Amino acid sequence: MPFINDKLEYYAAQRRQKEMEEKQRVSDVTDLPADQRLRKIQTRYRFDVEEVMKRLRKRILGQEHVMKSIENMLKIVRADIADPDRPLYIGLFLGPTGVGKTEIVRVLAEAIHGNRESFCRVDMNTLSLDHYAAALTGAPPGYVGSREGSTILDKEKIEGSYSRPGIILFDEIEKASPQVIQTLLNVFDNGIMTIASGEETIDFRNTLIFMTSNLGAREILNFFNNKFAFLTKNMIHFLNPKTWKNKERRLVLDHLIQEKLESHFQPEFINRIDDIIIFNWLTRQTVFEIIDLLTEQINSKLRRYDCEVELDISTKEFLLEKGFDRKYGARALKRAMRKYVLVPLSELVIEQTTPEAMVRYKVQRSADGLEFKVQHTMKSTNTP
Repeated sequence: MPFINDKLEYYAAQRRQKEMEEKQRVSDVTDLPADQRLRKIQTRYRFDVEEVMKRLRKRILGQEHVMKSIENMLKIVRADIADPDRPLYIGLFLGPTGVGKTEIVRVLAEAIHGNRESFCRVDMNTLSLDHYAAALTGAPPGYVGSREGSTILDKEKIEGSYSRPGIILFDEIEKASPQVIQTLLNVFDNGIMTIASGEETIDFRNTLIFMTSNLGAREILNFFNNKFAFLTKNMIHFLNPKTWKNKERRLVLDHLIQEKLESHFQPEFINRIDDIIIFNWLTRQTVFEIIDLLTEQINSKLRRYDCEVELDISTKEFLLEKGFDRKYGARALKRAMRKYVLVPLSELVIEQTTPEAMVRYKVQRSADGLEFKVQHTMKSTNTP
């Protein structure tokens, strides 16, 4: 088939020409040899690790071990000692729903790029069938749409910019088809994805890759609920993990998750992941901190109406009872805040008729639920 062979040779020559032009461009700008292109590109990062971590720790609560892993990753990227022939980072986040796995990627995008949506998100549950792999790499030659080279991936967000790394999130990775996983395996190995048309490539070597999964969530829940058991000689033995030291609990938990991963993914896929991080379940203390964070977010919106809301300890206890479910994490808490705080608060704001005064809504528990007490404070007339 001489026509196809000619086209393939033409596209290959085009790619070689683009690579040579890029090498020469960077060499001219930096006065460095062209073979140091990647190294020079990676030394350009200008984000402040401390500032990024400060924002992350303010928004992601109860996951300090996760914060430490992210901080270590950012230091490696910022210091320019990552492998230049692979993506900057490949991380897999495991754990229950509603504990911050996806939120941490949003906050990272906001801290590095200034926008919570400055990352490419791929919901892998939409790629559950083998032929959906074409959604990533485009339709193969001979199929409808092959010449367009279309893909659901956002090349600009993935490749980043000259001073910022790109970010991509593969959400619920366990739901993707084996063919999609095989496509990602090639990306993890060499950092390049070639669109099936052959006319375009997507470079992941300047990219932070995150994956989330709920694999092992049930096992983790049973483990923390003291339902950990093992079978020997047809007898089931129950153990109480709470009596163990933290190191012992972590070793057993890591073993449980490793077994779950190996039963679902091939070893070569797991072996290319830089970090496998297990998120904690939300504790009672963390829930109180999340309530304070949500209250702060509400007040930031209320300031344009010259008012604020204050929740006392009895209100927090009430929200804890109504909205804390270990299986659903912070999402259940947000639903409780919406139902018991935001709805009545919105009614009060709509009826507010004293724009000349600052208004504080103090919320406390009552026999019927929550009670909102309104306090007015005159605005300060002093000019700075």
